[in-house]
Formats: sequence, C-alpha cells, structure tokens
Amino acid sequence: MFAAVRALARLAVVLAALPACGLAACDRLQNAIQSPSMAKLAPEALTPVAVPAQTMKGGRGDADAAYPADFVATVRADGTILFPQRTSGKIQGSNLLVGGEVVLTVNADGTLKGIALKHHYAFAEDGALLDEDGRGVRIGPDGGVRAIGGDWRYQSVFSWKPEGADPWDKSAWRTLEIVALVVIENMLPTATRPADAGAAAAGDSGKDKGLDIHIPPPSQWFK
Repeated sequence: MFAAVRALARLAVVLAALPACGLAACDRLQNAIQSPSMAKLAPEALTPVAVPAQTMKGGRGDADAAYPADFVATVRADGTILFPQRTSGKIQGSNLLVGGEVVLTVNADGTLKGIALKHHYAFAEDGALLDEDGRGVRIGPDGGVRAIGGDWRYQSVFSWKPEGADPWDKSAWRTLEIVALVVIENMLPTATRPADAGAAAAGDSGKDKGLDIHIPPPSQWFK
C-alpha cells in the first residue's frame, strides 16, 4: 500500500515537472531564433543619443547575402561615426550630424526624423527599430543586427564588434542600431524589403527610393 502511494507521489512530481521542462525548451528555442531583447538586458534612455564606452566596428553579418564593397561603419567613444567611403558623422545630443548638418533626430517618443533614412522609423518596446509596416532592424546582445521584413529572418545582416579585446558593454546599443539601419537601408535595401515586394509596392515607376536596389555612394545618402 505504502509503496503504491510513494509511486503515485513520484509520478505526480514527474508530471508536474514536464510543463516546466517544456517551457524551458521553448525558451531555449526562442532564444536561438531571436536573442533576448536589448531593451530588457541593457535599458537605455531614448534621448539624448548615447555614445559607446569603446570604439565599435561594424560590417558584414553572417547572412548569405551578396554584400556590396565597403559595407562597414565605425562608432567611436567620442561620438564620431565613420560611414563607408570615409564619410564622417557625429552624435550630438539627440541628433546625428554629417558635414555639420543634422541628418537624423531621435525624438523623446522614440520616433526618428531626418534625411538619413528613407522611411519613418520608431523604437518598439523591445528595442527594435521599425517603420509603419513593421520593417526594420533589431540588435542582439552579441552585436548582431537582424533585419525584419526581408530575405534573411534568422541571420544577422550586420555585426558590431569592439575594436579592442574587451567585451562589449552593450552601451549605446540604440546608436549602433540606428547606424546599422542607415547602412543597411542605403546599401542592402532588400534586407528589409525584398526586391519583388518592392516592385509591387512601388509599381512600374520605381519612384520609391527606399525600394530601389541601386546602391548610391554615401555622398548621396544624406541629401
């Protein structure tokens, strides 16, 4: 009798543990597909725009994309930004400046405004940077930047690494996400808008520059 009771008790413990194990497995699977939210891991105020504590270098991610040449960017601890072809910018307050002119502003409500980007973007609660159609980018704890809405859903199309041997302290991740989006939107637009979807949205005229796969030089990005 007592043996049967003990057996039933052990069975109850095992059955109770199964849902928890299932949830843990689901969490691991979800994290493998999508990294934990940077907004939770490293809470950061929207404004003023932060600068990293160390120089961060960005470039090609692990996506199997046909990357254009000079697909790189650097953000320094003094707020200086180096875009491709030695085009330089600067973080000043809530603004991104190029050639002394404001090309992008981060507003207190999380929206972005300026000619540095061809679409209207805003920070979502989880830290992703999305436009009105839900397309954009999301930076992960490893510095990888995934594109949302394009051809590479589970691969980073851009990747940030610290210049030195020290690990990335995850500061200024919003700034890195913005800079990555500027490079991606101008040099790899199909990452967020596949060519076929772009053609359908723009029609035969192809007037929407954000859907144009032509890669303009950085000198034309901020005009």
